Amino acid sequence: MGLDIRVMTLEANERSGFTHRAVAGVGLVGLGLAWAVLLVPCMLWLAVSHLGRCLEPLTRRPA
Repeated sequence: MGLDIRVMTLEANERSGFTHRAVAGVGLVGLGLAWAVLLVPCMLWLAVSHLGRCLEPLTRRPA
């Protein structure tokens, strides 16, 4: 049983680098989408509750 060391050709090395960059890009896009899915509903809820608190004095009728 020996150690099998293979040297990648320049073309294979470039393809591997492109593949890694493509996979990293897809991962970053997925991470951005995950943050958007998490943060957008929270931001909407905060905006609606803030707007509700701001408009509450206007909707009260004087007795």
